[in-house]
Amino acid sequence: MSGQEIVIVGEAQSLATMETAPAAVLAEAQKAAAALHDVIARKPKPVQINGETYLEYEDWATVGRFYGVTAGIEVEPEYVELAGARGFKATSVALRGGQVISRATAFCLNDEERWSKAPTYQIASMAQTRANAKVLRNVLSWVAVLAGYKPTPAEEMDGVKTAPRSGGHSSGKPKCPKCGSSEKVIVGKFPDKATKVQKPWYCLTDKLTWGNSEAPANPAGGPPDDEPWDPEAEEAGARG
Repeated sequence: MSGQEIVIVGEAQSLATMETAPAAVLAEAQKAAAALHDVIARKPKPVQINGETYLEYEDWATVGRFYGVTAGIEVEPEYVELAGARGFKATSVALRGGQVISRATAFCLNDEERWSKAPTYQIASMAQTRANAKVLRNVLSWVAVLAGYKPTPAEEMDGVKTAPRSGGHSSGKPKCPKCGSSEKVIVGKFPDKATKVQKPWYCLTDKLTWGNSEAPANPAGGPPDDEPWDPEAEEAGARG
C-alpha cells in the first residue's frame, strides 16, 4: 500500500490484539457453563417463567466466583420518588483483583405489585440485591447464555406472569366435553355420583361432571405443579 503503514490510534488500538485466544476463552466458559448448569439443576425451585430459567443473585454470585469477580455496594440504598412511586435505588460495582470492572444502578419501588405493601427495609434490601445481580450480569451474562439461561436477573422479573399453556388447555384445565371450553371448568366440590371420583372436573356452564382432577397428565389431568391454581377462588369469581 504505497509503502505506507497503517497506524491504529486512540480507542481502536486496544482491539488490535486479543489478550486470550477465542478458543481458550470459550473452553473455559464452557466449563463454567457446565458447572453453573449443575448448580441450577440441584436447586429445589429454580426461577422459571414461560419455560425459561432466570438466575437469582446467588446464582450470579456463583458464576462470579468462577472468574474471581465479586459484587459490592458502591452507594447505600437511597430513598427516591419517581412518577409518584416511592422506593429505593442502589449502585453496585463488580470487583476483580480489587479493581472496579463494572457499575450498575437498580431500583425497587412500591408501584410493583409484589412490593406495594412491603416494609421499607425490604424494599431497600431488594434494590441492593438487584444492583448486585445486575452488575454481575453486566460482566458475566455471556456465560449464563452459554449455559442456556436468560441474561436478565430473576429479581428484575418480579410481577411477570407465566403465560397460559397452549394445546387445548388453559391454566392446566381440560375442555368441557359438552361446550368445548375450559373457561368455566373447575374442580368439583362433590364426588361424582356415577364414578365415585372424589374431585372430578366440573363445568359451571353446562353443569357437567367428568374425569378426575387428581389424575396425572392428560386427557383429564389436573393443573401442572408449576402453575398453582386456586379452584375455590375461581369458582367464587365465576359465580359472582
